[in-house]
Formats: sequence, C-alpha cells, structure tokens
Amino acid sequence: MYFTNLLSQDPQLDPTYGGQSGSSPLTLHDSPTQPPNEPIGVRKSVRGANFTPEEDKLLVSAWLNCSLDAVQGTDQKHSQLWEKIFEYFQQFKETTTERTIKSLIHRWSVIQKATNKFCAKLAQVEGLNQSGMTDQDKFDKAKVMYQALEKCSFQFEHCWHLLKDQPKWIWRTTKEDPKRRKTMSPSPTPTRCSGATIDSAFDMEADEVMENEVIELDRPIGRKAEKGKRKAQSKQAEENFQLRKMKYTLLEESRAQEKEFYRMKAEKIEYDKEKEEKKLRLEDERLRLEAEKMVIEREKELAKIRQEDERLRLEAQKVELATKESDQRIMMMDVSGMPELQRLYFQQLQREIMARRSTSQD
Repeated sequence: MYFTNLLSQDPQLDPTYGGQSGSSPLTLHDSPTQPPNEPIGVRKSVRGANFTPEEDKLLVSAWLNCSLDAVQGTDQKHSQLWEKIFEYFQQFKETTTERTIKSLIHRWSVIQKATNKFCAKLAQVEGLNQSGMTDQDKFDKAKVMYQALEKCSFQFEHCWHLLKDQPKWIWRTTKEDPKRRKTMSPSPTPTRCSGATIDSAFDMEADEVMENEVIELDRPIGRKAEKGKRKAQSKQAEENFQLRKMKYTLLEESRAQEKEFYRMKAEKIEYDKEKEEKKLRLEDERLRLEAEKMVIEREKELAKIRQEDERLRLEAQKVELATKESDQRIMMMDVSGMPELQRLYFQQLQREIMARRSTSQD
C-alpha cells in the first residue's frame, strides 16, 4: 500500500461522522518535549518551529507508507523504520523548515496519543447507542468528552481522517463468542476507530471495558503473500515489458518492410516512367522515320512525274517536229504535174495545214 496520493488531497471528514474539518483551521503546537538527561555543561537544543497541518499529514503518510509494507514493515528495527520515514518526509516536504528524526518521532507520538484517545471517546459514544443521535452529534460529543478529559480541544482531526480507516485504528464488534475476551463497547454495529497502535497500546478506563464482544480486525496481507504478489507483479511487468519489446520489434520490422515496399514501389514507378518515356521516344523516332520515308517517296513520285512530263514533252516535241517536217514536205510538194486526183488530195492537205497553223497562232 502506498499513500503518496494523500499528499495532494485535502481529505474531508468521512460522511459517517459528518465532520466539518475545512471550516476553521486549527493551530497546532508541539507537545512539550521531555527534558533529556544531558550531562552538565552541555547546551540544550533550541525548540524548532511548530508543525503545520501539511507537515502532520506528510508525517502520517510517511508512517503509513513505511510501516504497513507487508514485506519490510514488521521486519525492521525502530531506527531503520524512522530513517525511512525521515527520508520519505524529506523527499516530499514542501516547506523549508528542517526536521530531525527525533522531532518526527516526538511529533508522531503526540499525534498517536491524541488520536488514540479521541478514537476511544468516539467508540465510547457509539457504545452508548443513544437513540436520536446523528453521526454528527456523536462526533461532536466525542470532541467534547476529549476536551473535558485532556483540558484542550482535539487538534489532530486532519490526521484522524488519514488514520481512521487503517486496520490499527478500526475494530468491529460481534456477539459470536461472549467468553473469548473482554472488549470495549457493546454496540452491535461496526465502529471506525480503535485504540490499538503499532508503537503503544492505549489504556482504557475500567468502565469502558465490557463483556460479550469480540474485536475482529481485518487481517493484513502476510509476508509470503505480499512477496508472492510482488513476484507475480514483477513477473507480469517483465512479461508486459517483453510483450512491449516484441511489439516494438514487430512494429519496427513492419515499418522497415513498409519502407522497403514504398522504396521498391517508387523504383517500379520510376522504371515504368523511364520505360514509358523510352517507348514514347521510340514511337517518335518511328513517326519521324515514317515522315522521312513519306517525304522520300513523295520526292521519288514527283521525280517520276517530272521524268514522265519530260518524256511526254520530248515525245510531243518529236511529234511536233515530225508533224512540221511532214507539213513542210507536203507544203513544198509541186502538185501541178500530178494527176488530178492526187493533186486534189495534196491541195486538201495543204489547206488543212494552213488552217491548223492559223488556229494555233490565234
């Protein structure tokens, strides 16, 4: 059990008792210290500043944290226990006031004694089992009884809030075995406080001890059970650590695989891009070659056409020259000595030649 959370809380009075602890803060004073047996000539130490409520609560928390440890709480010397309490107190204190182990021990004894007496008075009030009294009435009456007994008000209500639910300050009364032992209070209902402590027992008055009731404290966890529990917790923590480590390793491997996958995907995209660009370049080259081929074929075709035109022109010239030569030969013929029919034929040809030349000239 750990009680460091008590430092950051401001515990209020349990609803069972209906206290009003936060209404009016009390001024706490250290009880007068016992005069130590010091040799003559040794100077006495100067009394320190009064403990504040925050220091009281921190001291109670330190005592609970160090003394209720199931493994080490009962297996340590008094000096070792208070050295741990002092270290705990120094670690979590929020004031600059210096406290010694001796001052903490004395302050705890004062708190313990006052709390025990108040718990006894509260148990005595509940044992009366008066009808018509509320929990608040019982609480107030216990405070009045304490003040009448001690001649001062109960100044450690803030500490009582932290201690009242601990097994060393709780008893439960029953009627199962009236011959077992003598106990306080005949009330059949469970009570909240007990006079039992770890350091000293509280002496009750004779009229407060009555028959027919049995004290039944909640048995704390044993040393072996606590060791087994801590061992199981350590084993569970180690298993959780290994699982987290394995999970982290798998996560790292998954990230590495994912990174490799994206790298290969990027490389594939780059390769496909280069392949596509190469394909486009080849297609452009093919189209360029096709265009050049078409240009060459067109030039060849044009050359053939030009050659054909030239041949036709030459043929036409040859025909024209042949026609001219024929026409010239016909025109140079002397038809006067020819027979009548032959003369009429060549004269007709000469007229046609003249008509054709006239048409071509026009």
